[in-house]
Amino acid sequence: MVVVQGWMAAVLHRDERGAAATEYVLLILGVVLFIIVAAFGLRDVLNNAVSSIANWINSVNPPVIP
Repeated sequence: MVVVQGWMAAVLHRDERGAAATEYVLLILGVVLFIIVAAFGLRDVLNNAVSSIANWINSVNPPVIP
C-alpha cells in the first residue's frame, strides 16, 4: 500500500519546472509554421509585388551629373 501511495504522489505531483519554456517554444513554433504556410499561400502575390517593385526601380533614371 505504501508503494502505491508513493507512486500516486509522484504521478500527481509532477515536476513542472520546464513547462513555461516548453509552452513558449510551442507558441513560437506555431507562429513560425503559420508564417511559412502563409508565405507559400501568398507566393504569387509576393512574387508579383517584388517584380513590380523591381520593374519600377529599373525604370527610374538617375539624375544627370553636371
